[in-house]
Amino acid sequence: MKKKHIVSLLSLMLLLAACGSEEAVQQNQDQGERDGEVETVPVEEQEEMVTSSDEVEHYRTVIPYELSPSRGLTSSNMVSNYNIEAFEKGLFELSKGSFSPDEYVFREGQVFTEEMVRGYLGRSYTVEEIEEMSEEEKAQNNAFSNLGLNPSVEGETDPEVIAEEAPLYLSHILEQNYMVQTEDEEALEFGGMTIGLAMNSEYQYQKEQYGPTFTRALDPEKVRQEGEQMAEEILERIRANEDYRDMRIVFGIFIQSTDTAITPGNFVSTAVVEGGEDEISSFQQVNENYVLLPSSDASAISEEINSEYQNFNRKLESYFDSFTTSIGHGYFVDGTLEQLTIEIPLEYSSRGEVIGLTQYVRNLVSEHFRNIEVEVSIEDKNQSYALITKDEEEEISVHIYD
Repeated sequence: MKKKHIVSLLSLMLLLAACGSEEAVQQNQDQGERDGEVETVPVEEQEEMVTSSDEVEHYRTVIPYELSPSRGLTSSNMVSNYNIEAFEKGLFELSKGSFSPDEYVFREGQVFTEEMVRGYLGRSYTVEEIEEMSEEEKAQNNAFSNLGLNPSVEGETDPEVIAEEAPLYLSHILEQNYMVQTEDEEALEFGGMTIGLAMNSEYQYQKEQYGPTFTRALDPEKVRQEGEQMAEEILERIRANEDYRDMRIVFGIFIQSTDTAITPGNFVSTAVVEGGEDEISSFQQVNENYVLLPSSDASAISEEINSEYQNFNRKLESYFDSFTTSIGHGYFVDGTLEQLTIEIPLEYSSRGEVIGLTQYVRNLVSEHFRNIEVEVSIEDKNQSYALITKDEEEEISVHIYD
């Protein structure tokens, strides 16, 4: 079968018409004449297949697998692997409400190029700021296109004032594409997209070059509002291209945890825009949290769950001398624990102890964590000894590594 042509670049001139001043547009036109006109580029035609899956919770994918043109920016823009994993996984979950895995096939985003994402993550510039820049500064700051979604400093140069009045809110943009098979299953058509905005929870800055780094915590409510406004702007730019006017688009606003946190951030709001709609009518708040167990944060969400985890730890401590304490990572939605990942450190002494501990933990998991997805790993710094998993139907799987 042949791949349906899709658009890999939004029309730059349409983007500018949606977001830039007339002066910025003219500057970009001049730059375009120098660098060459940006055109819509179709993906090369090639034979493609769709993977098969009996798991309704996972999307089928298009193969050969295509990486997003902006894929390399994810690891550099987001503050930790914890946040990357939660961000990508959460976008899949948000997408399922609009793009059922039974009907849609996943493909990494092919619309936003690396250059576009870099432009979006920059600051917006006033006409006065652009006029004061040299040609080299305009090129360095991507000021010709002026696509930046982060706030303009409006000429301010004091780092502390900028940190207070115009911090960088947006850290990364992740696009997911959802395809549908034609009736004869001989081709795939672009059916919709999900766009995630990863926002910062803190802003780091220096008062002088090579000086110490200072950190300012950002107000979560303000960050959420900024993210939702940016989503509105992105929608306007996308709808400026006729190819995407009738496409359903899902937005998700994610606030990252800090770079030193061992739990990820979380989604705070989402919106679905049906085909033909030019505005986001409303955002729906998302109440999800990733927390350590046991902890005061977990107790604030569910004192019962936190207490149950403490009992789980105490029983382990009573029977195994080499056990110290386990670390739990809980995922709560609307105050209910849905997933629990437990790491049990073990100073190896004998295989018999590993087998005995694994069997005992299996029973404790079944006893203490009902109707919850649980994954337990027993390991030391260099080796994994056992893996225990339990689904919501209480089906338990145990594997002891050789």
